[in-house]
Amino acid sequence: MNKTATELIARSENWLRHDVLPLWAAQGIDATSKGFTEALSTEGKALNLPRRALVQARQIYSFQTAAKLKLMDVSKSNAIVQGGVHYLIQNYLQENGSAIHAVGVDGHPHNLDQDLYTQAFALFALGCGFETTRDKNYKKHALRLLSYLKSERQAPGGGYTEIKAGQTLYQSNPHMHLFEAALTWLQIDTAPEWKALAFELFELCRTKFIDPKSGALCEHFNEGWTQQLESNGCFIFEPGHHYEWAWLMAWYQDLSGIDSKSLRHSIYKLADHYGINENHLAVDEVYSNFTVKKRSSRFWPQCERIKAAVKLGLEAHPSDQPSFAKSADQALTALFGYFNLPVQGLWQDMILETGEFSKQDPKASSLYHIINAMYEYTLIRPKIKDGV
Repeated sequence: MNKTATELIARSENWLRHDVLPLWAAQGIDATSKGFTEALSTEGKALNLPRRALVQARQIYSFQTAAKLKLMDVSKSNAIVQGGVHYLIQNYLQENGSAIHAVGVDGHPHNLDQDLYTQAFALFALGCGFETTRDKNYKKHALRLLSYLKSERQAPGGGYTEIKAGQTLYQSNPHMHLFEAALTWLQIDTAPEWKALAFELFELCRTKFIDPKSGALCEHFNEGWTQQLESNGCFIFEPGHHYEWAWLMAWYQDLSGIDSKSLRHSIYKLADHYGINENHLAVDEVYSNFTVKKRSSRFWPQCERIKAAVKLGLEAHPSDQPSFAKSADQALTALFGYFNLPVQGLWQDMILETGEFSKQDPKASSLYHIINAMYEYTLIRPKIKDGV
């Protein structure tokens, strides 16, 4: 492993251990309710904002992963995870098994939307909690949530409906996170529901989301999974989601044995070829004719590029591995550029087309992407061959 990669691993571990985890454990967790705060100010103080269910889910994962990386004491991590899952169950889960979008700081409902994105992350959080505790109550809630999706949210042509502000939408992104939740459960539990859900979502992606002509993965659809086209006759794809789906497909093959190597390498290559700018950053949106639509660069696509590059690089032929290693090193180096704030342990969300950072407070939901990428890089990057 080259010097750059060795230094990036050490830098990641040091930043997480000494800056991120102490700050977010102290300021990002409500000492009374044990719920996770939505965001911190740029001074590192908790903000009095409504709390989304997905923030609870992502922070449960983040602190669980910190223990896996040996960056936090396991007993402390387990206590945080259990507190977070309990808060999620008590404040977000409904009688019908679904989860609501957000609650106020007082725990009272703030946004009653039962969007698919939220259902996916609630299912994911329950899986993380079950992995940590083996609490059968978590599994019971997860199966109830899945039953709700099957009975209330199935879409014509397969998959599930997204509902936001009273509108019914058809989107690939929440299905990606539902796939992630299914794989989380499939890895730790033998219930047949997880195997069936994972296969259903993989097939939906393979047959509906990925365009057979361009090979790109569409984001937005009409009923029946026909692509929503822009005025130029093209649909939108996001390089970050190409990377994320590629990584998930590789994980799915590890668990199921169902081959997707050609497919995931194809969408990865499209993202790397058409979605990286001159500053080595993944851009936010590209048209299906492979011209860039949105030249801004949020932090999270850089994270997904890291994960996909190391995961797919590990299975590549030795002669091809150096290019994957280079992409992973490049993406993690770029990611650290988002962390330059006066208070260490915080991050910036987006580099605008002008090259300036957008002005907003650091969201708790971001850590899930960051620590997931650093976890994969730390574990897999040393196994990938560098160039000469």
